Amino acid sequence: MVVPARLLVAAGYLAALVVLWINRDRAWLPLALIGAALNAVVIVANGGRMPVAPDAIARAGRPVGPALLAGADARHVLATPGSPFGILGDRWVLHLGGFGTVLSAGDVFLAVGLAGFVQGAMNDRGAASKP
Repeated sequence: MVVPARLLVAAGYLAALVVLWINRDRAWLPLALIGAALNAVVIVANGGRMPVAPDAIARAGRPVGPALLAGADARHVLATPGSPFGILGDRWVLHLGGFGTVLSAGDVFLAVGLAGFVQGAMNDRGAASKP
């Protein structure tokens, strides 16, 4: 039996959401939970792929690849006005040095939450080991 990729993506997000929910009392993880939930909603609603705004790809300085144009990109689909929850898709551009990428609102919440959690854990560990 072949399990559709859409089901595997949904199962992966469900597992991540469960783990984040269980640990929601830890500092910063509620933000990561919000980000993962936002991404899960838009990805599942779009058949297991994140909608990406074509103009955002252009602003990031990256070409729209032939796989994306043909609908064969395994992780992304071109956003259209009818894309479910398209506003939550990859539409924000971030440039770091000479590299540009496209992010979703969920990506930002997830990144800030995980970075804050890791930084807090590093600070707590250092404080616990001091005499």
